[in-house]
Amino acid sequence: MPKPRRQASAAAPAEAPDLSPLDSKLGFRLRLAQQTAFDTFHRTMSPLGLTPGRLAVLLMLEANPSIRQGVLAEALRIKPSNLTVLLASLEEEGLLKRAEEEGNRRANTLQITQAGRALLKRGKVGEAEVERQLAEGMTPEEHATLITALRLLARG
Repeated sequence: MPKPRRQASAAAPAEAPDLSPLDSKLGFRLRLAQQTAFDTFHRTMSPLGLTPGRLAVLLMLEANPSIRQGVLAEALRIKPSNLTVLLASLEEEGLLKRAEEEGNRRANTLQITQAGRALLKRGKVGEAEVERQLAEGMTPEEHATLITALRLLARG
């Protein structure tokens, strides 16, 4: 006769592992911070159809009218082939337009469209909320110090 199966009891709380080997590792802390930032961003911005990459492109197009595609890829540190896919999607949605650069048929310049500006306007509201949530619990001085440290880290 088969043994009766035991009922699964309520899950015991998971043990908190010893993070001391990782606790002061910059890479580990950056990865956790990035996960938190992305989770916060996606919760707020997904209803608008915005990802960090899509928002970054729209912000850059607003600030840099007629930016060359290659310059944008370099500035955002996105592989040109990946940027091409992202731009094609934004263009298909009517959020940007590409044009051949005058005098250089191999280079494209990019402009944000009215539809792109409208989406970006809503995106900026969401972005402000994401930034508020991420900075929650930090003093303005701590926030400024963190931004300075991240700029130093990303310099290369």
